[in-house]
Amino acid sequence: MSIPPCLLHVRIHNEEHHFGVWLPLFLAWLILAVLLLALLPLFILLLIIAFPFGWGEFMLQLGPRLYNILCALRGLKVDVVKTSEKVEILFV
Repeated sequence: MSIPPCLLHVRIHNEEHHFGVWLPLFLAWLILAVLLLALLPLFILLLIIAFPFGWGEFMLQLGPRLYNILCALRGLKVDVVKTSEKVEILFV
């Protein structure tokens, strides 16, 4: 079973300084879960309205597809390099 990344590591390198910070994404997932739970009644109402117009199936598949995209972020490394500066972003 795949899970979304729990940490985000950002490193900034330049000629004078080397700076790195770990950001806890699992806290963001908890806040997002509470927000989605609060919006669930509105989503169900929109789903009932959308089914006669053919958008209901798309809306039902939207959640699992977004979750798969979030899970695919795990292991993603982004390097941005300039002549004297470098920024690295790593999803762990």
